[in-house]
Amino acid sequence: MLSAETERTGWFAVAPIALAMALVSATAFAQVGFAEIKPPDDAVEYSSVYSKVFFASETVGFLVGEQSLEYEKATVAVTRDKGATWEVMPGLSVGRLMGGAFLDENNGWTVGEAGTILATDDGGKSWDTQTSKVTVDLQDAFFLTEDVGWVVGNNSTALGTKNGGRSWQILAGGTPSGQVGEGEVTFVAAHFFDEKNGIVAGAGIEGVIETTTDGGKTWEAVHPSEDNYGGLTFADANVGWAVGKYGLIHATTDGGKTWTPQDSSTEEDIWAISASSPTTAWYSGDLGTIGYTTDGGATWQTVGVQVEFFGQKKDLTRPIYGVAALGAKAWAATDYGRVLYFELQ
Repeated sequence: MLSAETERTGWFAVAPIALAMALVSATAFAQVGFAEIKPPDDAVEYSSVYSKVFFASETVGFLVGEQSLEYEKATVAVTRDKGATWEVMPGLSVGRLMGGAFLDENNGWTVGEAGTILATDDGGKSWDTQTSKVTVDLQDAFFLTEDVGWVVGNNSTALGTKNGGRSWQILAGGTPSGQVGEGEVTFVAAHFFDEKNGIVAGAGIEGVIETTTDGGKTWEAVHPSEDNYGGLTFADANVGWAVGKYGLIHATTDGGKTWTPQDSSTEEDIWAISASSPTTAWYSGDLGTIGYTTDGGATWQTVGVQVEFFGQKKDLTRPIYGVAALGAKAWAATDYGRVLYFELQ
């Protein structure tokens, strides 16, 4: 937990403290500075597997999750000062929020249970409920512009909008499966290269990566996996990664046409991945797992994290469900609203 002095002076006091708290270095790897910029929150619990963190800039960041102490009400937390302070907005809708997309410091969407879509155009000060036309759980969103975007979710559901979500079209799926678990695929993460060509990572009886060439109306499996996928990221039109169960990392350098395995340096389940460049990416997963690459995934290094529990420093063993990378910096979200900050030195 940051000291009172650190909380008063804000972000710029964090960097020196981070270096004093933890430095990780190894041959061929960068050193990593670390700090906890949001300590546990007593009232709001981000303990769901679906919790996510987004930083639209080094200044403005968003957490999406649930306030489970209040009957699993959807909750968003926003910082506008690099994590020094956070505004928590609970009870935005019924059910947890599972993912989202933030174009910039003002425009963002977050999605969740029972077809929930919430949108903001003022940096999270206010949120509007959008009509998804579905009742399935929604897992992720991706927007090319303020107008053109997609949402994906359970039972191979894909929704599309061309007016910022004022209206949504059901492109694929959209209805609960007749028998949950029998042949159902959950689209857990999406990326679109343009208005026609996109890609999703999925989980079901096996993991799948599927592509579309018609804006999400039809999907073709290109890379089945024995283990389920949990996250997907692209650094540019060619370089991307998909992550999942038991330390799974698959990488592509041709825009998702072909995928090759990489050694993640962990056997823990990986829930999220975020790339800041074709060479630099971060992942997060079970038992406090954080990993990064600075060479395009040729090698991955894990980072040990210690945080304060009841006045004592202990290794973090809770799952880290969300991670966001920006330049040399990365932020991760774990249980009870904790936000962790990392910086490659």
